[in-house]
Amino acid sequence: MGQHSCPPMLARMLIRCFTSCSLRAHALGLALLLFAAPSMAQPQVIEQAQFSHLISSTVTAATSTTVVSLPYHWDQRQGPVDGLGIFTLQVPVADIRQPLAVAIPRLGNSHTIAVNGVALARFGTLPNNRHDDAAPEPRYFVVPPALLTPLTEVQITVSVVGGRRGGLSRVTVGLESDVLPLHQSVYFWQVTATRIVAIISAVLGSLALLLWAGQRDRMYLYYGVGELLWSVQTLRALVTTPLIPWPWWGVLTLAAFNAAPPLLSRFALGAMGAAHGRVATTANILVIFALPAAVLTLVAGQLWVVIVWQTLMLANSVAMVFSVITNRSSTVEKWEVRVLAMSVVVILATAVRDFLVLRFSADTYDLTPWTRFTWMLFGLSLAWIIAERLRKSHHVVRKMNAQLTQELAARSADLQAAFDRSRDSEKERGAAEERQRLMRDLHDGLGSQLVGALRMAQQPDASRGAITAQLREAVDQLKITVDAMQETDGDIAAVLGALRYRLAPRLEAVGIALQWNMGRLPIMADWGVRQSYQLQMILLEVFTNMVVHSGATTASLSATEVSLPEGSAIQIEVTDNGKGFLVAQPSPGKGLPNMQIRAKALGTQLDIRSAPGGTHIRLTLPGNAVLQPAP
Repeated sequence: MGQHSCPPMLARMLIRCFTSCSLRAHALGLALLLFAAPSMAQPQVIEQAQFSHLISSTVTAATSTTVVSLPYHWDQRQGPVDGLGIFTLQVPVADIRQPLAVAIPRLGNSHTIAVNGVALARFGTLPNNRHDDAAPEPRYFVVPPALLTPLTEVQITVSVVGGRRGGLSRVTVGLESDVLPLHQSVYFWQVTATRIVAIISAVLGSLALLLWAGQRDRMYLYYGVGELLWSVQTLRALVTTPLIPWPWWGVLTLAAFNAAPPLLSRFALGAMGAAHGRVATTANILVIFALPAAVLTLVAGQLWVVIVWQTLMLANSVAMVFSVITNRSSTVEKWEVRVLAMSVVVILATAVRDFLVLRFSADTYDLTPWTRFTWMLFGLSLAWIIAERLRKSHHVVRKMNAQLTQELAARSADLQAAFDRSRDSEKERGAAEERQRLMRDLHDGLGSQLVGALRMAQQPDASRGAITAQLREAVDQLKITVDAMQETDGDIAAVLGALRYRLAPRLEAVGIALQWNMGRLPIMADWGVRQSYQLQMILLEVFTNMVVHSGATTASLSATEVSLPEGSAIQIEVTDNGKGFLVAQPSPGKGLPNMQIRAKALGTQLDIRSAPGGTHIRLTLPGNAVLQPAP
């Protein structure tokens, strides 16, 4: 039958320890073949699981018949060859009026089940079509009372693909109320919990790859690929109908199993700052040869490769654990080392346990590997490391923000001081310029008027009226200059009102009737004494020319808000009914040129139209200076 030789004494002792712990930990999950004693109908039937070794089976293979013990692991008993086996179980039944529940933790690959010659259950095809595989999931069925006899015969025929863990585990029989909870427990650990582990591994691996894509840290790449490969090999235990035929489905899953541990070893080494060295190099070599080793094992049938490969992975894992525990990198926090070290020690311990038990014991056919679940400690370690690095990064960012805030405050204080100095300097410069302007205006305007009046007074034939007019003009200019020194805050109506107050008596003295039309005017932004002075001097020049040259009897001034394509503006218009003048003809004086210069300083142009019968002057103040309507 191809029985394997007994393991060494030390290995046998370890196996006994591990298997006994496993059986106790999974007492509800292991299926034990029980004698159907007269007390089987009693609630205490679960307590009879200890007598499972008394049950016997008959196996037919290679035209020979013999008695074998269960569990029956085909690959260990027959070798990695295809074949067909028939297991016959004799089950005494005390009460044939009650249904008989049967639970089989592991059965496969394809199979049929018959009770007293009547087919009861079937999975896949016989012989096996190299796709079907019932072994991943536990089986449960209920035999109706009509099929039961005091000594019921259960015949299980299996079709096995070599190297695919075919065979038959122990079989648990009894009342449905007793057997079903056992089956549900086994199903949870073999199927539900495995699915949870596979999903968690896939999610963690995907998240790690996203982190790698953003940060390009190889630690995340190793972890992401390793975790995804582990989810693939974990799902292998759940797939009953692979997408590709055997052995290539086995090559795919075995290659994933071969590559996942060294990739996670590279992750642990990278996380501890030991990404270079012999241990990392060995892990890289194992990753590279993971697929060729799987091909040699399942395609070429070289089963010794599995033993050699698992030994190399175990040695590399031990070296990785030693590197993690003895890490002295100054760039890694002690807690990161401790958490990762504890995780890899637990994972390595369970891996050693699974390796010894699964390799040397024939009584673990339906065993669920512990490493399947402890593997998630790698994910917890990664989460801890990421959380710690985020915490440290957050602390560094907060510290940098505090330093930056202090630097910005100091810089802001320096800029404020520089601004205050610049503003004070600007005020001094503005005051100096204003004094120079005032002196220039007094010299050019009032000074020239007074000098002209003085010359006229020195002439023997000078008329008193001419001298009086000259002096009155000088006084008006002085008053307007003084008015322009008052801040109006952009109130154009106030500026024009002050001008009317100064000029109205003079116009009345020469017989000119003034009409004043003032609409609701907005407030002008950035309007100061300079702009007020320029506006008043333009209008003073207009009314002075009107008094001296026009011969008009009526005059009007209107100020309104108008809408222009670029926005609203203030439009000021002055008209009279005088004799007019030729605008295009050069003026002997400087009045008109000075008016145009002052209008340009206000950002606008002066529009002058004149003809016999009247003169019209229009000044439009820039609309972009309007802030809000005046109250």
